[in-house]
Amino acid sequence: MMAKNGIKLSNLYDFVVFRALVEVEARRARAFNKDTRFSIGFFYSPEIAEYLRSDSIRYLGFKKKIKDILKEPDVISPVEDDFIFFFFPDISREEAEKKVEQIKRLFRNRNIIEGIASYPEDGKTEYELFHKLIDIMNEKLIPVIKLYEEEEEEEE
Repeated sequence: MMAKNGIKLSNLYDFVVFRALVEVEARRARAFNKDTRFSIGFFYSPEIAEYLRSDSIRYLGFKKKIKDILKEPDVISPVEDDFIFFFFPDISREEAEKKVEQIKRLFRNRNIIEGIASYPEDGKTEYELFHKLIDIMNEKLIPVIKLYEEEEEEEE
């Protein structure tokens, strides 16, 4: 994605690419019985998703800082209006958590819900890994949705 000023986030891909990369990495690890590790994760944040999609010069500083945190093989994938998914190849859960925390610090005053699933700890197939991430998403987002619904009911 190229901004009007020329700053490119070469790590930005759509969700189809993100999913394919995770599948290929998990299959490669199984096929070659390799000591592979990688992590996938998500942010739930409409504001961050908007920043990533926008070509506005207004988000230049943000994109530059994100680019500095990510390494070339890392992938970020905005999905719909609210989610951003991450793929961090060849790093442990702890290293992925550090990157996620660095990105979260860029948005100190924003509500961000995040989660990470790591290979092989959370799943040895792409399906197990995606299901673990979905479980984390449900665990973290359902209480937020219920709270929001309760607030709406109280206002009525």
